[in-house]
Parts: sequence; structure tokens; C-alpha cells
Amino acid sequence: MSSMPPGWVLLLVLVLLSALAGGVLQRALKKQLAPEAQADRQAQTHHRILRQHLADLDQALADGQLSPVQHAAARDDVMRQVLSDTAMGQGSGGVASLARVAHAPVRVAWIVLSLALLSGLTYLQLGASHTWWPVPLSQRVQITADTPEQLAEQTAQWTQNVASHPDDAQAWLTLARLHAARHAPALAEQALARVLALSPEHDLWIERAQMKAQSAGGVYAGEPWQWIDSVLKAQPLHLNALVLAGSAALSEKRPDAALAYWQKALGQVPPDSDAAQGLAQAVAQASEMAQATPAARPAAAGQPLIQGEVRVSPEVQRQIVAGASLLVYALAEDGARRPVAIWRTQPTRWPVQFALSDNMGMGAPPVLSDLPQVRLVARISKTASAQKQDDDFQVELSGVKTGVQGVVLNITGR
Repeated sequence: MSSMPPGWVLLLVLVLLSALAGGVLQRALKKQLAPEAQADRQAQTHHRILRQHLADLDQALADGQLSPVQHAAARDDVMRQVLSDTAMGQGSGGVASLARVAHAPVRVAWIVLSLALLSGLTYLQLGASHTWWPVPLSQRVQITADTPEQLAEQTAQWTQNVASHPDDAQAWLTLARLHAARHAPALAEQALARVLALSPEHDLWIERAQMKAQSAGGVYAGEPWQWIDSVLKAQPLHLNALVLAGSAALSEKRPDAALAYWQKALGQVPPDSDAAQGLAQAVAQASEMAQATPAARPAAAGQPLIQGEVRVSPEVQRQIVAGASLLVYALAEDGARRPVAIWRTQPTRWPVQFALSDNMGMGAPPVLSDLPQVRLVARISKTASAQKQDDDFQVELSGVKTGVQGVVLNITGR
């Protein structure tokens, strides 16, 4: 039996195996140079297409072919793809670096020897090997379908897949992104809810916030903003959260806030990347809007501060009695039960438009304009009582920012 310590025997074996692997690696990397060059050319072409697409979207907005909401949603989709490509490009940079050292045998030998030493010492120190961090689920799913027919076919296939494998998070995410590609954000958001129940990730929460807002006509009030804020509280420099927060703020006509979010995001990407160019254009747009927006003045008592509409499901509409009242009121989010603004009507058709302002308060502070955000309640009542009755229908929406337009309150039950 050898007197050499078992740990050094293991280290010697690792060195020999690593040297053998180094030779194989060097030959393999030489063969990969040509395909990688082709991949680089394809990536450059793809980036040029994305830049042209952004320019086309801006032109369509200027020509009136797209509404601001449609333009913002389409731009967010392109930006998310650019950011995803940038992340993948950074992740693949190590392969290109190894390819460059394929012609430097001495450098390869030192790398192999260093890896062997690190592996051996790690094993001796911890008694177990280590594995690389797994690729996040949000980066593992890519949609390859190009035509409406392919999208429809793949959507049907993955719908069957999740029905037979309800706990497969990757299948649910594939289905969600197929729905998004088919411009069905409500279905995409529902599938993302299932994904997050199985595999919560910050990037997926941001993706869900975008789909939720798109399904509400570009309105971020309520849950979309809550999800964005939650991610930014946990990770203040989260790139996708900053980008979407900027879009949400701009949709609410708050260019100063959008500018702050996008400037933070711009500092997180390589200066010469496509993502940086797209964010620079967004920053310039927000700067122009901020300069064109007059300084905020105190709201007049009757000036609408929150506007939107109340919708009801067909089941609820069948149960509404004649003469029933609709009440929409805003509450402070600190738990106070006294409304800061209340609006009421007796609707004869749905949906119903509403607007809340300072002169709809209870005559004591705070008024609606004093609060940065509130909790909205819409209630259908036979008696119009201040207290909710058992047979009333009601919905609540928290996190509604004061000054927002286009809020949707959808009453589906009691």
C-alpha cells in the first residue's frame, strides 16, 4: 500500500484527468470557431432588426397608426427581448474567451492545472463536489413559432401538456409566452400565475405585471404596480423591474418618475449594447415629456383625480335589482374607514364611467389629493347604505395612485 495520503492521490488523478480533458477541449474549441463566428453574424443581424423595429414603432406612433398604450406595450416587448438577448450574450462570453485561447497551449495548460488544483482542494476541504448555478426558468423558455398557424398549433399542444402535467412550471411558462405572442395577455397572465405558484422568480413577477396591465388596457394601477414595487424593494436595481416601472410611470403621465427609473436601468447595461440604445431613447423621450409638462399645481376641488369605469360580470348583472345604487369610493391605505372621496349613481347600463375629486370628500382632511395612493371600492347596493350589506356586490383594488386614469373595477361577486 502506498504511503501517499489519500487526498494527494485524488489530486494526482484529477490533474491527469484534467490534462487529458484539456487536450480534448483544445481540439474541440478549434472546431467551434467557425460556428461561433456565424452565430455572431446572426446576432448582429437580429439586433439590427430589433433597432429597426423600435424605429418603426416610433414612426407608427408619430403617424397616429398606434395609440400610446399600444406603442408602450409593443416597445416593452421589444425591450424585454433586447435585454434577454443581452443577458444571453453576456452568459456566452466565456465560450468565446476559451475559443480565443485555443491557440495558446501554455495558457490552456495553466487553466487546466488551476482547475484541477481548485477541484482537488475543494474536495479535500468540503468532501463534496460543487455544481454550477442552474439557469433561471425565465431564461430557459424561448418561443420559436413565427406564423399565426404555428402559434395556434403550439398553443394547443402546450395546453394539452399542462393539462396532463399540471406541476410542470416550464410547460406553463411556455404556454404563457405563446398566449402573449398571440396577443392574449389575460390568458398569459393566468398561466404566469400558475408558473409563479410553482417557481417564483422576480423576472416572472415582472412579466406577469406587464401582462396584467396589458389585459387592463395599459393600466398599471393595483396589482401590476404592487408586483413591480415588491420586486424593486427586494432588488432595487432589478433591470426588468426598472424598465417596466418606467413604462408604467410614463403611461400615468409621470415623466419625471419614468426618467428616474430608466436612468437607473441604463446604468445596468453595457454602454454599447442594443439595450443601452433603447433605454437612451426612452430616457430622451421622458426628458422631453418632463420639460413639456407644466409644474404641478394644487388640484382644483372639482378636478378629477382618479378616473375609470366599473364593469360587472354577466352573472352579477342578472342579479342587480332595479333602482340599485353604484358607489365608488377611495380609502386611505392606512386602514382608515372614512372615505376621502365618494361617488354614487343609479346605473341603467354597463360599464359605468366614474371620476373622483377632492370635492367628493367628507369635509375633513385628508382629501384625495393629499394621498399618493388609495384603495378603491366599488359596491352595488339596494339601499345605498354606508355599511356593506350581505346582498351587496363589491370589489376592492388597492395601490391605486392618485392622478391615474383608466382604472377598471370589475365586480364579479359579493
